[in-house]
Amino acid sequence: MSKRAEEAALKAYPPTYTTVKRYAKRVQSELVDTHKPVRAIFQQGYEQAEKDLALTWEDISEIADWISVCFTNCKEGDTSKEIYEEALRRFNESKNKK
Repeated sequence: MSKRAEEAALKAYPPTYTTVKRYAKRVQSELVDTHKPVRAIFQQGYEQAEKDLALTWEDISEIADWISVCFTNCKEGDTSKEIYEEALRRFNESKNKK
């Protein structure tokens, strides 16, 4: 489990304790964290999102290709920021088509 996911889950759903009575031969009270189940689901979703959004070496290669295309097709006066934004836009469009 990722430390970042755990911290985000704790921030979103901090521990909230309530007293629950357990009945056995005698009545016992114990503190139970009511956010624990929700926090576990949040953490699993966070970790899955991290996996889904992670770039692969194929993505990096495609971005590099788009950067070279954008630099060769750039207009005079285009700043590096504009060229990189165009490369990123093209990469995102190609990724969404897949």
